[in-house]
Amino acid sequence: MDIQQLRYFVGVAEAGSISRAAVRLGVAQPTISQQIRRLEERLGVSLFDRLGRGVSLTESGSALLPRALDVLERMRGIESELIAEVEGGGGRLSIGAIPTMAPYMLPGAIAGLRRAYPGCELDIREDLTERLIERIADGTLDIGVMSTPVDHPLIEMRVVARERLVVVASSKSPLCDAGVISLADLRTEAAVTLHEMHCLGRQISEFCSSRRVAGIVSCRMTQIGTLLEFVRMGLGVSIVPELVSRRDGSKGRRYLPFNRGGPTREIAVAMRKGRSIGRLASAFIDGLRSHLEAELG
Repeated sequence: MDIQQLRYFVGVAEAGSISRAAVRLGVAQPTISQQIRRLEERLGVSLFDRLGRGVSLTESGSALLPRALDVLERMRGIESELIAEVEGGGGRLSIGAIPTMAPYMLPGAIAGLRRAYPGCELDIREDLTERLIERIADGTLDIGVMSTPVDHPLIEMRVVARERLVVVASSKSPLCDAGVISLADLRTEAAVTLHEMHCLGRQISEFCSSRRVAGIVSCRMTQIGTLLEFVRMGLGVSIVPELVSRRDGSKGRRYLPFNRGGPTREIAVAMRKGRSIGRLASAFIDGLRSHLEAELG
């Protein structure tokens, strides 16, 4: 049996007539008669006695009525709760982000989402690009914040912003005197680099190689925080995302934009192809885009 058949059954039982039920429900009389017959065939019992122009519940019909009313009431409750949850921003959203983006982008975007939808449940996971892609593809994560390019048959990318990469040096470095830096300035400098396990590390390495500015690599780090401390100690310069400079309050480091031809990276949201984007995910993406526009200009 299905819910519609139960609705028709209850409508006829309450109206005492198939024709009156058809008028109340706004459904053609033959449709109701057909569905009632199918329900009786499904249950293997007769639900109504046909009495002239009206109908009367049989013993089986009387037994079914309170059960049908209970089912319909539960369905109305489910519908009301679902509407309230969706419109009120309830529900759950799982978000992944790569380590070179998570601490600089997620807090602002998540705070905005929480203000708009205080009833939502969020699951945040920070991991490398390859692992996040696997979890989005298998449905473990709803969306992921990462950099392009990503080549996976089940993943689509929605670019939300572009971020400049800048040079960070010790505040005592002579490089800071000019306020900007050229590619040629990097050729004689020792470098503190992000490990190529990170997609950002690979992107920076490829950029430096293509521009022939790869200096002597003194250290390779897996954490930006450690890298920044080594830079402060004067052990080398590095290339980092612009948002890192916005969060760094240390007077021991200076951030220098390239005078021209500097690298950038695209910030994108990854999602499973063919999967619908819910209200929470859409709100998060819009909030992330707005947050980055305000931060990056």
